[in-house]
Formats: sequence, C-alpha cells, structure tokens
Amino acid sequence: MSAEDIKRESGHLRGSLADELAADSGAFELESSHALLKFHGIYQQDDRDVRRERTMKKLGLDYSCMVRAGVPGGELSAEQWLALDRLSDLADGTMRLTTRQGVQFHVVHKGELRELVHGINACLLTTLAACGDVVRNTMACPWPDDRQAVLRPLVRDIVARFKPRTTAYWELWIDGDKAVTSEPAPAELPLGVHATPLEGDEPEPIYRDVYLPRKFKIAVAWPGDNCVDIFSNDVGIVPIVADGHEGPITAGDITGYQIYVGGGMGMSHAREDDTYPRLASVLGVATPDRVVDAIEAIVTTQRDHGNREDRQQARLKYLVDKRGTPWFRAEVEQRLGAPLGEPVELPPFQPEEHHHARDGVVPIPVPSGKVADRDGVLLRTVLRELVGDGTVTQIRVTARQDLLLHGITPDRIAEVEQRLRDHGVRLVGDVSAIRRLAIACPALPTCGQALGEAERILPTLVDELEKVLSDTGHADLPVRINMTGCPNGCARPYNAEIGIVGRTKKNYDIYVGGSATYGRMGTRIRADVPFDQIAATLKPVFERYARDGTFGDWADGVGAETIETWLPAPVVRRRGARTATTDAP
Repeated sequence: MSAEDIKRESGHLRGSLADELAADSGAFELESSHALLKFHGIYQQDDRDVRRERTMKKLGLDYSCMVRAGVPGGELSAEQWLALDRLSDLADGTMRLTTRQGVQFHVVHKGELRELVHGINACLLTTLAACGDVVRNTMACPWPDDRQAVLRPLVRDIVARFKPRTTAYWELWIDGDKAVTSEPAPAELPLGVHATPLEGDEPEPIYRDVYLPRKFKIAVAWPGDNCVDIFSNDVGIVPIVADGHEGPITAGDITGYQIYVGGGMGMSHAREDDTYPRLASVLGVATPDRVVDAIEAIVTTQRDHGNREDRQQARLKYLVDKRGTPWFRAEVEQRLGAPLGEPVELPPFQPEEHHHARDGVVPIPVPSGKVADRDGVLLRTVLRELVGDGTVTQIRVTARQDLLLHGITPDRIAEVEQRLRDHGVRLVGDVSAIRRLAIACPALPTCGQALGEAERILPTLVDELEKVLSDTGHADLPVRINMTGCPNGCARPYNAEIGIVGRTKKNYDIYVGGSATYGRMGTRIRADVPFDQIAATLKPVFERYARDGTFGDWADGVGAETIETWLPAPVVRRRGARTATTDAP
C-alpha cells in the first residue's frame, strides 16, 4: 500500500493503531502503523548495534520507539522541563535536543508509549505533528528579549492554524480527553498547546484526508539574526521593522513579513541527478494581519500540487523548481485573495548562535543535544536542581541543540556557572569554538535511515580537527561543522561551513564553503572518505586559510576546484581481491 493510500484510508490517522497498541506484541507489525505513528510524533526503530547478533541467534529485532515532542520556538517553562526530565525515565534516561528545537526520547518501548505521550500532553506540549506529512514544529529565534513580543504571538498563531484537528490523537493517547484547547489561545498558555479538534464531516479543513505530500517545515528568524536557518525550511519568515525605528520593538513596529519558500536539505545518494538540497527563495512580503493566511496559501498550494507519486520528489522545493517562483507566487496570491508585496532588502544576517551570557541568560553547549548524566557530566541532574529550586525560570532550546537558561537574577549568574562546572558541565569558555559549534544527528544505532555514525563519533572528529587547527595556527577558529549519518540532512550539513555526510557505515562526503549565516550552499570537495581520513583531508585547507573573513566565506571565495587541488590523494584500501578508492566516482 502506498503512503498516499495509507493516509487516505486511515480514518484521519487512526488506522489499526488502537488494535496494535492493545496487542501483546512488543512491536507494531503493520507497515501502515509505522507510517501513521509518525503523525503522532513516534518512529518505530530497532537497536542496529545488535541486529547481526540477534539474526545469528534467530531472534527478532530489538524494537523500541523514538518519541518527539514539538517545542514551538524552543520555549519551555520550568514546569515543562521538570516534567520532560521525569518522563525521560520511561525512555533511556536521556533527552535529545533536536536541530528543530524539539525534544526527543529514545528507546521507548511499546508498553511505555501511552504513559509517555500522555505525560507530554499533561505538561501542555504535544507529540502530534512532530513528525509526518504535516506542518511540523515551528522554529523561532529563542533569545529572550523584546523580539519575543513579535515572535511569540506569530508562532502561537502558526501552531494553532496548522496543528491537525483529528480526534484520533486524543482517542489513542489521552483516552479521548483533550489536555487543553487553544483556539483562541490564551496569552498565558505555553506555545505547545494543541489546536481544538473538530468534529463533523471535515475534521481536517487544511489537510483534508490525504494530508501533505511530505513533511513541511516553518522557521521565523529575526532581522539580522538567522540562528534558526530559515533557508533550509519550506517556509522562512523574517519580520520587517519600520524604517528609522529605535528602542524596543513591539508588534506595532512591524510593517510586514518577508517570506521565503522552497528550502530543504534532503537528498539521496542513489538519485543525485534529481534529488538535492535547496535554499529557500524569496517570495514576497505579507502584511502583519495576513501573514498566517499567506502561509496557509503556501501550504495548500503544496497540498494540491506537490508530487504524490514520488516521495523523493515530494517536498515543496521540487514544486517551486518545477513550476517556477512566478507561477508559485501567482497561485499563492490567488488563494490569499490579495497580492504579496515586493521583496525588500533586509539587514544582513550576522553569525549568531546565542552562546554569549547576557541579560540573565546562561548558555550551555550540549554536545549533539544529549541531556544525560554520563561520564562524570551530570547535566541532567544539575538542570533539574537549577530549575527545581527556582534559580532558572525558563529554558530555551536553540537550533544548534544547545540550551539557554533564562530568568537568572544578575547577582546569581556566577553562582549558576559554578554549579554547572561543579557537575562537570563545560560552558562556552571551557571548550574550543569548533567543539561548541559542532552538531550531529543521532544516526546509529537507532535511526533506521542512518548509513553511518554521527553523534557517537562527532567528539572523536572534533578531537582530531582541534589538533589540526592548533597545528595550523587556528586554535580557536569558529568554524561550524554539521554532521549527519545519511544524506537526509537533519543536521543541515549542506549549507554549513563544513558538512560531513554519511555515505556508508565508515565513509563520508565532505562539503565546504557554506555560510556562517546559512544563506549559501557548500560544495562537495571529496566523496566517500574514510572517517579516519577526514581530518587529514581537511588539513591542507586549514593550512591555507588566511583568516580572511569567516572560514565559509573564504572557502567559497577560493572555490571548490582550487581546494580540490590541495587535497591529499584518495586513500586506497584493499577489500579482499578488490581495490577500492575513496574518491568520488
């Protein structure tokens, strides 16, 4: 059964999930259930580290699930953080901060799913639409200053408009009860509340019975600050501040929103001729009162015209490329019932990862976003203590998998930093810039899409690159490395200054020249490089870097063809009687 048939015949995301949840089996058996679970924020996975051993013993796969909670804008109250911390005991005792500001739980067994999902809803968050062919978690710049007066209401309106309305979610996970409704959403409620389920003949006025052709991602940046990387999203939004404005910015100071469309990172190694990453293109400007309507017009255009025959060609980026931006804009304007304004020149984005403590905020670099107590680093414990005793009143998740501890009184900043260090947590000033800025997807052993490692070997790669940088005179170079275990691009490697993309279990493609503010694609300089040769491959590039601007700008200016001439010869390895080269075919 095709993905489209599964959605159409699911009864608005019900399928056989209720029966499978009630069954004694430790796994969901039906292919349709695997597909529908994603709409509920759940992926069934297995421990790939033990696959071969279990197969040799004629045992079934070691199944568990990944559960993702959407966190719009990355904003979590103290109560929500403590609730998620408690719920992580139903998983593997950790929380993963995602590159889209969400929170993931790994190794959740089928029998624990309902308790975990129910608990997430009880703290006014939800897993609904954290995955699946719908509008997913809405990202926004998390820095807690006056910009939130503009960003927070917009994010709330987007969440309320595009959350699925089917009652199936509450029937399956909340015993038919809604945790809260949010249309209209009271201003005091957290951003993660659900939209009100609708009853009747049309439970999904936006998604209808087939939902979207593929996942759909939205991010809201701030003028001059693109920490959320709008260019990798299906829709990117930037507020336009009135000319000459000075002082704190309120919603009344926003004259419109510039909209970008068609970004997306995923591609396929097997189909490099017709799948590719793409940066979003500018579409036009929407007035403040119509910006969410404009987004809906974009979403429904993708719903009605996106490719439903080939899922690898189904993202919005392919529709924009196939039909062209002028056609796409005309279609959106027709659905909106009003023209979009012409694009305007915005303040240039500056590199910003929000790693500098100020205004009652202490940032914490979280390697690969893994919040855990391990190897002498008691991050989970100290966060529980700081939030539990009221020292920290709010937590924000960044797009680089880090945390901002917010609400700390100025006289306690030093105390908080010392408490963190006492628990083994290294702060911004305690690690190199390259380590602080490096991110990776979880990859093996849980992700079913992973071709190779990412999160588990990123620290080793950073160790090796730190030595290379030291040897070449660039010990504290703030270069951004994004690493993924497959070409789907969840950690956004293609527009990073250095992107490392898994090709096989041990080999990777290397990209350089992306922008520190994400608005330019990198270029692949070598394919199929063994992991233990990545640092050596990049060394001659760092040797020639003259600190002329950011590393990404310099590499782009030099050009991939020139850089390729600097690289060492590809490593040739023997595999039995065959000779294999690591160079690109």
